[in-house]
Amino acid sequence: MNKQPSTFDEFFSECYLKYQGFIKNYIAIRICHPYEAEDLAQDVFVRLWEHRAFVNKDTVWSLLITIARNMVTDKIRRYYRQEDFVSYIYNNVEDKTRNTTEEAVQYGELKRLHNKVVGTLPSKRRRIYELSFHHELSCPAIADKLSLSPRTVECQLLLARKTVRTYLKDEFSKVG
Repeated sequence: MNKQPSTFDEFFSECYLKYQGFIKNYIAIRICHPYEAEDLAQDVFVRLWEHRAFVNKDTVWSLLITIARNMVTDKIRRYYRQEDFVSYIYNNVEDKTRNTTEEAVQYGELKRLHNKVVGTLPSKRRRIYELSFHHELSCPAIADKLSLSPRTVECQLLLARKTVRTYLKDEFSKVG
């Protein structure tokens, strides 16, 4: 009875050793931040493990590629969704030569609301968000600067962006 899991454990180990490097490289050339490829490759094998009931010797390669492709697609979608539209406004709307008075007022209101919601974030999350938003530091750079793991920084930044987005969306839905 214990023979089957042991056999799959061995099969899984062999697959990991055989394909991990390729999966990591496959991911690295497709995502915006290649330093995250190793973590995503690990996630591919975790997902493979979670779906081990569907895995056999003949399907493991195509299943690994499918999982990796889907995870890359999800990562890219999340990346573009996380791009703060506020950052775009800060960096592109302030050009006084093209703005009307109405746009200047809207920009000022957006900036005020943004600063208000950022001020409500927990201190560590606020610091991470500000380093990303105002100083345009990457997650690894922020992690080094604050002596945190890159995953912690990613998670905190994701939560901060979600809070900011949700707050601004709610505020602007009240207006319109």
